[in-house]
Amino acid sequence: MGFELREVDPATDFPAIARSMFESYEDPPQPFFHAFFPIHGDTHDAREEAIAECATQNPFAEEHHMEVTWLPDDGSRRFAEQVLEIHSAPRVRLGQRPQVYLFIVFTHPDYRRKGIGQKFMDWGIAKADEMGVELFLDASPVGRPLYDANGLVEVDKNDIIPRTNDPDDAWKAMEKKTGHSTWFLMWRPAGGNYEEGKTVKPWEKD
Repeated sequence: MGFELREVDPATDFPAIARSMFESYEDPPQPFFHAFFPIHGDTHDAREEAIAECATQNPFAEEHHMEVTWLPDDGSRRFAEQVLEIHSAPRVRLGQRPQVYLFIVFTHPDYRRKGIGQKFMDWGIAKADEMGVELFLDASPVGRPLYDANGLVEVDKNDIIPRTNDPDDAWKAMEKKTGHSTWFLMWRPAGGNYEEGKTVKPWEKD
């Protein structure tokens, strides 16, 4: 059976998308996920509550600055705030032009190796070409092979290691649960034509 991309209806599709996202980032386990979508507890019910909360929150419903409102106002929130700040820093520095940014790309474990991830990439690349702009995404080590195969170029390696001089118990617990992570800012120039050693990246121009 073939697969096709369809536009999401937040009113009806988010519960299934939320569950799929949790199951995707749990196989293989990617602990950084808990900084963005925490599970408050170790029980099945706690996980179900986290999925339900995720399903009711559409972060793209309106334009706004990202604020860490999903964690208590303690060290766990300070930790997650640093994760977000460090995570976005390379693109803030290098991506100062109109662009397509592919955000939170995942495939449910039951549907991997069926070309679904490639469909997302085809859509994103076509959209960037249609708009005549660059394409960026932040790749985890797990997802990077797909982006390498599509000709995206690593332009920054980003080690996310939040720091504080006075961590409270909540900070320590969050750090233990999520650990530190490494990301790669991947880039495709407008039009997709790139030659290593010859193509001048926009941020390298005088």
